[in-house]
Amino acid sequence: MIFILLRMAVSIVLGVGATRGHAVTAQGYSSRGYVEPISLFDQLSPGTGWAASMTHLYWTANNGRRWREITPSRVSPDAPIETVYFTDRQHGWVPLLKTPTDRRPRMQVAMTSDGGATWRYVAVDLTHLSYVASTPPTIASMSFSDSRHGWIMIRTASSQLSRTGCLLRTIDGGTHWTMMAQPPIDGAISFGSASNGVLTDALNPYGNTAVWHTQNGGRTWAASALPMPPMCPKCVVDRISQAYFYDAQDAMLTAIIRKPGIDDFVSVEYGSMDGGATWSVNGRMPPQAANAGGPLLMVADGHTVGVNAAPHHQLLLSIDGTGSAATLPAAVPAGGIDRVSVAEDHSVWALFVNPRAELFSIEPRSGKVRCITPGDANLQVRRTSR
Repeated sequence: MIFILLRMAVSIVLGVGATRGHAVTAQGYSSRGYVEPISLFDQLSPGTGWAASMTHLYWTANNGRRWREITPSRVSPDAPIETVYFTDRQHGWVPLLKTPTDRRPRMQVAMTSDGGATWRYVAVDLTHLSYVASTPPTIASMSFSDSRHGWIMIRTASSQLSRTGCLLRTIDGGTHWTMMAQPPIDGAISFGSASNGVLTDALNPYGNTAVWHTQNGGRTWAASALPMPPMCPKCVVDRISQAYFYDAQDAMLTAIIRKPGIDDFVSVEYGSMDGGATWSVNGRMPPQAANAGGPLLMVADGHTVGVNAAPHHQLLLSIDGTGSAATLPAAVPAGGIDRVSVAEDHSVWALFVNPRAELFSIEPRSGKVRCITPGDANLQVRRTSR
């Protein structure tokens, strides 16, 4: 799944070290007339995946040349798309949470087993959900380890003093959902199997515990320690990615650490071989300074991606240590990249949010960069009532 690159409190220029490979040139850029800015997306295989705004969900199988709309009919402004999860081209889930001002929250999960051609809806019992009335609950994250075992994290309160969540689990593909014991925080969940999962606290400015793990499907959670690298032994975690599971046991994540009291940031990649119980600094990508001009690492679909804004609208990409350069349109600053998704052949989808949300396909090996934002020019099927 995708790591959402949260905005830094300090000015950070995204970067990597030496770049290898051939240059990438921009082609076919134009702003498209879409309904709302794309905020979520994932590339499941090279050129195949989905993209979503708050009210629309789209699918492509030809790298964004054509999109078809697969929006569940019950999506609405008061029950928006907050997260989407597809385990493969056929099986997907969209939780829809509605909180009327005078009633308790109501939740449905839209499910498809035919790639979004049809959807069925399951009501989720939130009778025992505890939340603060002044801050309506929202969907924080979702994860499936396979087409039957899935979890949804609901954020029930979010402030500097209170970060609470509610964890739901299904073991039958979403037909029934069970409310689990309250998790330690309303963070990002990732599961590698029906038992092993990792919970991360994306924003951690106070250096508290940032990672938890479960070995019983989310019934209980235990804290996991992230060892600091030798270059910064007294550093603390400032922010952290969602974990990614290669299989039931092997996982990875990246963290931005800092020296206490100093805005001196370092990007570190961590790996686990026991389902997230213990972590170690991954040797394939050594820790690197992440201040202005330094590199920044993020996890995307099991790959470590380094990004760097260079002069002349150049975006420098490093995927698992292999670098290439992408030349972006003048209107799209390289520093505006928000998140990426990487397929097996290192084809990249990247969302740029400055000056506007636009989704790009970057193909380092073929030297192409294209704007693939769903819109009037490439939308195959518009939304119809179902």
